[in-house]
Amino acid sequence: MAAGVVLFLVMAFLLRQGTTSMVLFLTYGVLAMVGVGGVAMGKKISDRERGR
Repeated sequence: MAAGVVLFLVMAFLLRQGTTSMVLFLTYGVLAMVGVGGVAMGKKISDRERGR
């Protein structure tokens, strides 16, 4: 979950800095979404373990 947060924050920072390359912009956006997905999966796993 922490890795997802870090990935999202780094990619969000890079997106905010801007780029003239559309490919880089899309790559940053996709990686930011992967970070959000990592956080969501980590939360889901954490909730499942607590429910035992």
